Amino acid sequence: MAATNALHPDSNAGASKHHLAISIAVSLFAFVTCYFRTFIFPGTPLLPNGDQTGFVYAGSRLAAGELPYRDYFQIVPPGTDLTYALVIRAFGLRLWIPHIAMALLAAVAALLMTRIALRVLPGTAAALPGLLLIGFVLPESADATHHWFSTVVALAAVFVLLGGSTLGRVAAAGALCGLTACFTQTKGAAMVAAFCIFFVWEAGLHKSSTTALARQCAVLAAFAATTFAAFNIYFVAAAGLRQWWFCIIVYPLRYYSAPSVNNWRVLEHDFGWHGGLIKWIAYPFIYATVPLACIVFLAVTRRRWKDGDQPWRQLVLIALTGCFMFLPVVLAPSVKRVGSVAPLAMISLAWLLYRSGPLLRQFRQGLAIGTVALAVAVPVRTQTHWHAFLDLPAGRTAFHEKTQLEEYAWVLTHTHPGQFFSGMPPMFVPFHLVNPSAIAGYDTTEYTRPEQISELLQSLRTHAVPLMILPSEQKYLHPTGLPSDHLGSFRDYLYSNYVLTQTFPSGDEVWEQKADANAASQ
Repeated sequence: MAATNALHPDSNAGASKHHLAISIAVSLFAFVTCYFRTFIFPGTPLLPNGDQTGFVYAGSRLAAGELPYRDYFQIVPPGTDLTYALVIRAFGLRLWIPHIAMALLAAVAALLMTRIALRVLPGTAAALPGLLLIGFVLPESADATHHWFSTVVALAAVFVLLGGSTLGRVAAAGALCGLTACFTQTKGAAMVAAFCIFFVWEAGLHKSSTTALARQCAVLAAFAATTFAAFNIYFVAAAGLRQWWFCIIVYPLRYYSAPSVNNWRVLEHDFGWHGGLIKWIAYPFIYATVPLACIVFLAVTRRRWKDGDQPWRQLVLIALTGCFMFLPVVLAPSVKRVGSVAPLAMISLAWLLYRSGPLLRQFRQGLAIGTVALAVAVPVRTQTHWHAFLDLPAGRTAFHEKTQLEEYAWVLTHTHPGQFFSGMPPMFVPFHLVNPSAIAGYDTTEYTRPEQISELLQSLRTHAVPLMILPSEQKYLHPTGLPSDHLGSFRDYLYSNYVLTQTFPSGDEVWEQKADANAASQ
């Protein structure tokens, strides 16, 4: 009886309180470790990096009255932009926003993971998945983009279905799938597919009627589609169905994978770009466990699903959904993307380790101790590493790299908030600069379309853009000679109207507008 109660946290009030305490403790640990990885004590944010800065800036454009697809280019639904826009409306455009967002996302993800794990693991063993996420996954994948927002909502959908497949729960899960798609369209679709396949499996296991199965799938799809449509209809109407369809469906399918960072070559790029000892621990762990844990679980347990010794319904739901969450990132498996779909895989992994017998007990204990030590070591490293501060328009900011500090100090004295600017996307938010174009960056592959370059040039001609800061010449300004390189007209305009005045140690180049070009634009 004791073993049965251990697997059913709601069997008595004492166990329920104990399990709630475990969940809250893991969640708080996730928040605190994320916070002190990105803030210098007590509360100065490190300069944000990664794709989250682009989404924060998109949120600022939305908060200012611009709309995605119509006024600025976006390839995912507006959920993340809208979330950041609401925060910016409340607190202003501040550099701490993406860091706090990631800490909160990590805390909610850890909370939901632990609540889900408590359905299949006894007591404190259910804390292991969240600890694995905090120690091994988050240090290399903490980037508050649509990937993490959608993952948190997807976890909520799984949690709802763990309690049963009644039509009410199916409807709620469908609505959450639709909300998942409002952040990441592919993940929302994958969740619907995973749940429908799960319903098929469950119906076969219990010999349910085809009518009941069809009703479940129809309710799930209907509520997902309704939620997605209700969330997006305003933006579709503003931009036009054709433009919205191109941005959300056509462009991701045809052009997204053109740069190396958006296809399988990201593995080489990612490993070379990240530095430090942590990558030698986190990378092997993430790439070995996230794709394989759920698949291994399904393979080794499938002959036992009719036995009553384990909560197979919940376990299969977790593993099957974990596999389908991985599918949207499989073609561009950067460590950040793979890490963002890790939560359910961590639960399957923890169950496999727990059920492997007493011989692995010491390994499990060592793994738990190691992940806690790593989770603490990274923030300690952040706090003790050399740092300096700048007071930027978006708030006081900490820097770990001297070359980056020097570059941002120069930009601080040569720009002012509200100034039109083009070039380095990470600089828009810190200095409150304004992008006159629909696109934030450019690429020499099909990722940047000819019509986007035409719009960029028109924006540069219309607005007074006194300077651009571009990455090193090899990336943008050196012609590739390939048909996919559509930047020729941009280079011509740059050389005719701007002059290179400075090159930073990082390789970033300052191009300032010529006096005659400035007079002509006025």
